[in-house]
Amino acid sequence: MSIRSIRVSHIVLSTEELANVLLDHLKDDEYKDNKDMLYKMFAKMAKKYSACGTRNKGGDLGLLEFNTAAPELEKAAMEAPVGEVRGPIKSKFGYHIFIVTEEEKMTDMGIDGLTTTGFGAGDGTL
Repeated sequence: MSIRSIRVSHIVLSTEELANVLLDHLKDDEYKDNKDMLYKMFAKMAKKYSACGTRNKGGDLGLLEFNTAAPELEKAAMEAPVGEVRGPIKSKFGYHIFIVTEEEKMTDMGIDGLTTTGFGAGDGTL
């Protein structure tokens, strides 16, 4: 599994059947070419149906941290492309449908996260 820096929104539901009903609606052709409308409808459904406290933020989990409380969701989200609704994924919290809404570019910061190559008093010193 590759590690990515991604923003994920999810909806947690108590049954797989309900998750599939919402998933089918969100995969409708109406949203295929309009990501903004898809994100708005996803947030609206999260506020109305989700059993998670993130429903107040439209299901937004923020940037997904490595080793989350729901590893099943983390694994599935890391494999999902941006802007595609996926699920249902079963975890101890229920059934998740989710969407990756954003991906930040990850760069190599160098040794210990430092971006500079010079140490000590600076470049050109003894």
